[in-house]
Amino acid sequence: MTSFNSIGDLSRTFQLRLGQSTLKSKLDSLTQEMMTGVKSDIPAALGGDLSRISHIETRLKMLDSYQLNVSEAGIQFSGMQTVLEGIQTTVDDLGPQLLSEVSSSGDNDLRARLGDIALSFRSMVDSLNTSIAGRHAFSGSRTQTAPLGDFDAMMAELGTAVAGATSASAIAARIDSWFDTPAGGGGFADTIYQGDDTGTTELAVSPDRRVSMGFTANSAELRDTLKGMAIMAYAAENDATIDATSLRELFTEAGSRLVKGSVGLIRARADLGQRQAVVAQAQTRNSAETTTLSVARTNLINADPYETATALEETEASIQSLYALTARLSRLNLTDYLS
Repeated sequence: MTSFNSIGDLSRTFQLRLGQSTLKSKLDSLTQEMMTGVKSDIPAALGGDLSRISHIETRLKMLDSYQLNVSEAGIQFSGMQTVLEGIQTTVDDLGPQLLSEVSSSGDNDLRARLGDIALSFRSMVDSLNTSIAGRHAFSGSRTQTAPLGDFDAMMAELGTAVAGATSASAIAARIDSWFDTPAGGGGFADTIYQGDDTGTTELAVSPDRRVSMGFTANSAELRDTLKGMAIMAYAAENDATIDATSLRELFTEAGSRLVKGSVGLIRARADLGQRQAVVAQAQTRNSAETTTLSVARTNLINADPYETATALEETEASIQSLYALTARLSRLNLTDYLS
């Protein structure tokens, strides 16, 4: 008995198409691996255990968010240092000058100085109102609002606070009180300061470190400077009503506050420097961990270039052979089969 094992034309066509589809799919996967360097079927490459790669990916995403905070904090602190450096330069020069000019300059020279000092105060307020990368760094948690608003509005409120005082000591005391009155008492913190010292300003810069952006235009370290400049600005606006003796006393009052204010600015800048150091350390640690995790991820899911290239060549050869076989079979006819 003779047995015939044969495949019908329709079945053969189906098998050829299935073979083509399988090889083309494999070719696409290998081409993708060659281009990206990553296994096209990660679950298969890891034997179905995705827990480790999932942990690595989650950690890398978290580190990316920390690095964004690091970048933001770095920009904010750097900008704040620049502003405070400019203010301190003014204060370091002006404080001693005011104290020395009292005994070395005439009345007219002292009065001539008032306008320039008032302009310096306006410039100081403008610098504190500066937006750094779209955020008002000296506004506490209310970063979308300038902390001190309009300078002329400040001087108007200051004039109201000092109204009725005639002696230099009384004027200085009223200005001190206005700046030092706690929120809710109707002073500087209520009428001029537009930031928020109560909301959180902390940023997480690493898994275990947070930094606060808490220094504001209402901070105690800045108030002596503001008081000294405000005394001079008030004297400039009320020059005609201030006698020579009172003017000299106001120079002394302002100079002493600016000298003291320089110490507060040094303290504030030192504190910012410590926060900058924390940010820099966090950035270094985050970068190191990111590098380590990236290497681990590469070892888990990256495709070997040599193995991929070899498999790609084998697959291409298989496809060429299949195409040749298909072409040959398509040319068969009954005469060729019987001959």
